[in-house]
Amino acid sequence: MPRLLQRTRRPDARAPGAPEVEDGPLELPPYEPPSYPMDASIKQKLASLSNNRETDSSRRQYEKHLSKSSTYLFESVGSINDILYARKRSLAHMAEKRRARGEEAKNDNEVSLEEYVAELEATINELTDSSEEALRWVIDCRAELEDHQAVLEKVMEGLNAQQPRPEPKQRNTKEKASRRRVVGSDDEDEEAQEPEDDEDGDATPEDGPPLVGVKELLEAARKAKADEYAALSAHQRYALNNDYISFKRAWHDALHPEDQVPLPDPSTWFDEHGRPTKGTVPDANEDDDLVVEREIIDLKCPLSLQIMKEPYSNHKCKHTFEKSAILEFIRSNGGVAKCPVCSKDLRIKDFYLDEVILRKVKRAAEAARRGVDDTSDIEPEDDDSSMIVGKSVNVKKEKDRSRRRMEEIDADDD
Repeated sequence: MPRLLQRTRRPDARAPGAPEVEDGPLELPPYEPPSYPMDASIKQKLASLSNNRETDSSRRQYEKHLSKSSTYLFESVGSINDILYARKRSLAHMAEKRRARGEEAKNDNEVSLEEYVAELEATINELTDSSEEALRWVIDCRAELEDHQAVLEKVMEGLNAQQPRPEPKQRNTKEKASRRRVVGSDDEDEEAQEPEDDEDGDATPEDGPPLVGVKELLEAARKAKADEYAALSAHQRYALNNDYISFKRAWHDALHPEDQVPLPDPSTWFDEHGRPTKGTVPDANEDDDLVVEREIIDLKCPLSLQIMKEPYSNHKCKHTFEKSAILEFIRSNGGVAKCPVCSKDLRIKDFYLDEVILRKVKRAAEAARRGVDDTSDIEPEDDDSSMIVGKSVNVKKEKDRSRRRMEEIDADDD
């Protein structure tokens, strides 16, 4: 319960000899709608809430937390699936060594590793689904925050539309008593027909349209915005959102780490019930030359023509560049430059570090070192642990038992 609704003990505020009030929840009176409209000064104070420095600071802080949450979610979905990829790669390597020795039967270590990978895959799939759900919740919160200003404006619009009402007239109590002492049947009839006054001597205010309080106006404005947002399809709410696009790319890349499978069209990201889909794998008969070509385009910077080390993508077009190359290119053009590939206007603030392309670069470098991908144009480099996917990643959800089992398997395999 909020602190403002808690009754606190204040001995100094009690009258001498008064019983001490026990701590407990404060019983608030029932809400009553206003009887008279707000005056101009109160309306001005209410309107200033949206521009209040403290309120604005809190809103920015909240937005900052939402942005960080989105970043952590789409970074984590790639990291945890990279761990699964590394374990599956270890399993495949073990099977290759067994077949190279001419052995058909799996040994205990390989069977144990298969069981471990199956358990890990189930856990990571569950984590991925929960992360996707969490990201949609973050996007919903951000949409509500973006509607904050419109809600306040709607409240002020409702308050300003209320018609002013005359002040209640006070009738002197002595005057009323003297009128009641007047004798005569006519006077008595007149007195009987006189409107009843309330106990305070205030005349009943004139009839008018019912007033709506700030509470009701705020709830109505919020509900209208919520209904408007709920009426949008899942595709409109999420598939067009930059944060969800980044998450979907990281998720899709983790599902197809070795294949250059194109990301499905956003129209397929949700089914007819608004539930997320993981996409479909394209036809296995797809031309291999096209796959290799896509890989080269993805990993080489169009400006430097070198394999990217810090790939920078943007939300204006689908092209990715090496960070130093694109920043220098934009700065040399006065802060705004045409994309070297599609001629769209680009600014430095439009770019971000593309974690998906970065993982592709790391995997390609790892494959080149292992001699797995003979078609890659990346030359093997000196051993660099930072380029090995999964070495620097730690997932807390992995159980100690599973970790010990994996270490024992690796030790026995060596």
